[in-house]
Amino acid sequence: MSQLDNETVTRAVVAWTGWGTSSTPDRQDARLVSIFGESVGLDLVQRVHQLEDDFYESDARFTVPDTKGMGDKAVADFRERHPELGVDAAEALGWCYTFDYK
Repeated sequence: MSQLDNETVTRAVVAWTGWGTSSTPDRQDARLVSIFGESVGLDLVQRVHQLEDDFYESDARFTVPDTKGMGDKAVADFRERHPELGVDAAEALGWCYTFDYK
């Protein structure tokens, strides 16, 4: 995997989820290849999937009774583990998480 800067990874997470461009999560690996090119895009697909897996380790869906609070807790937990990434990456993954567990 090539060296991926944090800003690029943040942009990739947002693009991959469809956050800001779709009314519901629309996770598309091919979108990253289209935006970033094949070499970098494939590395980003791998990194984004790792981050999604990490995000979904959150227990917020079991411990917080409402969707907003669940998302807030999961985002906060992720931001604590990945302060190097922009808040948009956490918010985009939180949007997917709350959509999946609403």
